[in-house]
Amino acid sequence: MAAPQDETLLSRCEVPIIDLAHIVAGTDGCPMKSVVRRIGQQLFAALNGKGLAMLVNHGIADEKLKAVYADLDNFCALPEGCQAQYLRNPVSNHGYVRPGMEQFDSTKKELRHSFNITTLSAAAFPAQEEVPEFTQHAVPLAHDLTNLSRVLLQALAYALGLPPATLLGSHAGMLRSDGVNPSSMRLLYYPPVPPDDGPCCRDGGYTRCGAHADRCTFTLLAQDSEGGLEVKLNGSEKWQAVGHLPGAILVQTGELLASWTTNLLPALMHRVVVPAGAYARARGRHCVAFFCHPDDGATLPQLQLPALAPAPAPPVFTPHTHLTLHHRLLNAAHHLQKRFRETYA
Repeated sequence: MAAPQDETLLSRCEVPIIDLAHIVAGTDGCPMKSVVRRIGQQLFAALNGKGLAMLVNHGIADEKLKAVYADLDNFCALPEGCQAQYLRNPVSNHGYVRPGMEQFDSTKKELRHSFNITTLSAAAFPAQEEVPEFTQHAVPLAHDLTNLSRVLLQALAYALGLPPATLLGSHAGMLRSDGVNPSSMRLLYYPPVPPDDGPCCRDGGYTRCGAHADRCTFTLLAQDSEGGLEVKLNGSEKWQAVGHLPGAILVQTGELLASWTTNLLPALMHRVVVPAGAYARARGRHCVAFFCHPDDGATLPQLQLPALAPAPAPPVFTPHTHLTLHHRLLNAAHHLQKRFRETYA
């Protein structure tokens, strides 16, 4: 059972907060090595202890997020025939995902629109006459989140005892449109919940996103104030509301990073639930998620991990210990395709 609405991990000061004011300058600056190293230590401690953290002063303006939220609303208001031109491509994973096309919880109807962005080619976005400025707003935000991911990859490399360019090199193809890297920026809109007059509502038959762990290196999540995100902290079976910190971006470990670090940095199960109360249920929820993946053919080096007690086993996907790290990366690519097949109808 979830925690009460006013009781969140943030309200109990259980989410580490990492200040990036000295590490980014609009997310494209060149931070000092000592600052990156310090942020890496903080990030490692947060992901090891909690599996997530809040990033503040990251250099991405809230207005950029609000602009893409509005663009997605306008896209969702288009006739279905217009939307159908942009349906998700199962090979590239780029495009629009209607409610019901992607399912994490087979027992409930998931109320969610999303637009996956895996290429920044203008031809892959809604036309100007259909959703004015969709491309002009989405592409700069995608660049910002890619650059922020690069900063975090450098910081993580320091924390893992690697040269700072190591993880940058293995993630070099993010959003490069050549198909060698599955990283994506996902625009999400959770519409208002239908009135409590149907069997689905009476039986609790709706949710916004079923429980899952992300299948990537890490996820960046920017969200509005509507709430609903819940996680199971590592070693716990209790669902807990995360809460909202204005202007912050949440970072959480993905399954691949959990596997590579032998679950020293655990990937958390999480979900988005339908809020309680008629007012909250009648409001939509928006967020932007950036899934940072390594290149399909990347090779990650052997880690000399700190002598910390290993965390409990990750919820999904632990490669066999005899596999080389190169094979783990190949396994991860196959795992990603398998998970796509499982979640997309």
